[in-house]
Amino acid sequence: MGAWNYGIFDDDSAYDALGELMYSENVLLDMEKHLDTVLTGDEIDYDEAHFAIISGTVIDMVLNSTEYDAFVDEEVAEWLKTLDADGLKKLKDKAINAIDAILSERCELRQLWEENEELYPSWVEDKQALKERLQK
Repeated sequence: MGAWNYGIFDDDSAYDALGELMYSENVLLDMEKHLDTVLTGDEIDYDEAHFAIISGTVIDMVLNSTEYDAFVDEEVAEWLKTLDADGLKKLKDKAINAIDAILSERCELRQLWEENEELYPSWVEDKQALKERLQK
């Protein structure tokens, strides 16, 4: 696991997922695909979980103007301004449900974090906070 802390952007895979979304030809369609993968699969692998979390995070940044301290980048800020807020609103419920799925026992990312007894509660709390912001 390429993580150095429990926050959403404290992991190399999160940056990889964000980068792929930024260069997507149809970001809303790709985000929905990633969320659906998490919602419909029997098992959620590490990368799938990251793509779903980052999809939810993008929704949070655009709709709630949430800023992430560990992540300040002018290129991303400009990209976020180009996204369709109405389209993102339509994905909110899927993102909320995807976070629940990621926090379930069927998710590899959660299983890996659970092994870290010190940071696991903070990791869960961080993802729950994202879910709560998306529920607004």
